[in-house]
Amino acid sequence: MEKPDMATTNEIDEIGAMKLLTPDRIRSAAALVKHGKIYSLGQVLEPSMPHLPRHPPLVVAPFTTPYQSQRRWEKRGAKNLPGTASERVEVNTHSGTHIDALGHWSNCNRSYGELDAKENYTENGLAHLGLERIPPIVTRGILIDVAGQQGKAMLAAGAVVTVRDIQSFLEDHRLSIAQGDVVLLHTGWSKLWKQRDLRYCETEPGPGRDTATWLADQCIVALGTDTMAVDVDPPEDPAYPRVVHQIMLVERGIHLIENLYLDEMVCEKVYEFLFILATPKLKGGSAFPVEPIAIV
Repeated sequence: MEKPDMATTNEIDEIGAMKLLTPDRIRSAAALVKHGKIYSLGQVLEPSMPHLPRHPPLVVAPFTTPYQSQRRWEKRGAKNLPGTASERVEVNTHSGTHIDALGHWSNCNRSYGELDAKENYTENGLAHLGLERIPPIVTRGILIDVAGQQGKAMLAAGAVVTVRDIQSFLEDHRLSIAQGDVVLLHTGWSKLWKQRDLRYCETEPGPGRDTATWLADQCIVALGTDTMAVDVDPPEDPAYPRVVHQIMLVERGIHLIENLYLDEMVCEKVYEFLFILATPKLKGGSAFPVEPIAIV
């Protein structure tokens, strides 16, 4: 299968694997829609949601209340007393269901395309590989119910999702991963999100090095999970944490989507679908909350 080229020193590749989303692939994915049913894959953003220990929680505060607005309009002579409500929000960009920009991760000070990570990250955010570079994602999605394949409601903390786990699921459901797909892994871990169980933020099941390499070799454009950070934690090798981030973001230019809600699709056994995700164009951003959808 065709693999996207890495950037060269003369030309910076800002979109990585997204180059695989050709008009033909988008048309083919759109043909999967038969019933017009939409699945929301994003978690609700709220101050009480789980977050990494080093990350601040979401803060939402009133900015304008209907009462304040009505008084202002009343002073201007308005008789219908218009009222508006607005909020001020402070959020770590890696909160809730979010997508990682390619510039989010680096290893040995190198980001995707061999960019110098220290030079690329400025006081205004990422000079290259930021959120504003991510094209709208419209493609075929494949959901792998890893927990269900093992006969479990939820994988154990630190359980490694193997290549065989994925292959056996695909074989049993007569599916295959194609170039340009988005692959979503269901571990059942999001049940802890709903329960506000601290384990969700401290450890997780997920793919390791071999699985990440195999998935990348299938030429996918994004990998998403119902866990906090995609990678298995504790890692397979403590000396090499977050190898999925390294392989996907740094080496292959493949985006990661974290904290997905996949339970409804798993319950209804929806494993192939049209996947859509539009990223807010936060210039220089390394991530931002998103609302992915699946349509069948």
